[in-house]
Amino acid sequence: MQVQVKLFGPLAQAAATRTASVELPAGQANCAALREALTRRYPQLRDALATCRLAVNHEFVGDATPIALGDEVALIGQVSGG
Repeated sequence: MQVQVKLFGPLAQAAATRTASVELPAGQANCAALREALTRRYPQLRDALATCRLAVNHEFVGDATPIALGDEVALIGQVSGG
């Protein structure tokens, strides 16, 4: 299953794209598998992926969350501020 992941700011710059595309095996498409696939496809994101959050359909989710065909997925980097 092909998954499109939206990237923002420094993550998009590091990957040189605002939309990362990765292939996940059907039946094993969850956020943990997505992190692994992103690390293989975009090794320059390896360190950031350890601390980034994933959002599926506008909700922050954990690594066990399944991803279905057509879901909107975004990788959200750490944000600081006051």
